[in-house]
Amino acid sequence: MINSYNFQAIIALNEYLIRVKKLDDVLAHLSTFLKNDFSITKIEIKLEGHTLFKSFLDKKELMVEEFSININEDKDLNILIYYYEREKNDIFDSLELIKMTFKVISQTLYNRYLEFKLNESSLKDSLTGLYNRQFVNEYLKSVLPLSKREEKKLAFLKVGVDHFKAVIDEFNYEIGDRVLKELAKSLEKSVRKSDIIARIDADEFLIVLHNISSENNAIIIANKIIENFKDVKVVVDEDSNQTLMKTICTGISIYPDDAEGIEEIYRSSDIALYEAKNKGRSQFVKFKKDESNTVELF
Repeated sequence: MINSYNFQAIIALNEYLIRVKKLDDVLAHLSTFLKNDFSITKIEIKLEGHTLFKSFLDKKELMVEEFSININEDKDLNILIYYYEREKNDIFDSLELIKMTFKVISQTLYNRYLEFKLNESSLKDSLTGLYNRQFVNEYLKSVLPLSKREEKKLAFLKVGVDHFKAVIDEFNYEIGDRVLKELAKSLEKSVRKSDIIARIDADEFLIVLHNISSENNAIIIANKIIENFKDVKVVVDEDSNQTLMKTICTGISIYPDDAEGIEEIYRSSDIALYEAKNKGRSQFVKFKKDESNTVELF
């Protein structure tokens, strides 16, 4: 039976795991918790068909209890507990608590798994070192349902460099890359570490802001990133110390107010950015549903 003491212990475990940075360390601490609290020493944890963790080698004479925890639409965390016949009663007595433990920590475990995959580099932009569009798509599959369940809003800021093509025409692609790198650094300094920044197109970035109480919060951040980048100097010629200063515009979309799915989020923030650029340099626009039908992007 799950009582308040048990539940608080599980919450405390999750809060600790959130602070642990590496997937291996998370799994090691989880293994110790399962051993100390439930006497489980033989367990296998799978995600997307990959074994994340396995605490034993030989399956001889072992029985297995298997269950799954749904993380998002198409992702399940699969847990296999192995035990000897003499341990059966102890395992089944604790099974409800064990399942609750994995339900609570599943999102944390999945987030660390995604970060682990980043180190394999398929989800990072090679130029800026930021996340890429593929990561955002995977991340939102998990975050949007969670945000909806907890009734928390997310803000999406689509950021684009004003007249970026002119940089290429006047200088070259190398200078264009320098502008993008400096913008990436400026964005990282302008938002919280818990927020997500990704380069999703040639000269466009997407920022995901968590726990937005109102669109005003997003507007404040949009202004901040616009103003911060105004002061950034991009070195054009190191010999002559020639520098270039650029500006950015931002389109704002709020989930779930303005968009309910991933493609809607991209489209609404894109429309808002388009409108911002139409207003001039260093502008931001908050997306409005009633105006979206009048905007021609192409």
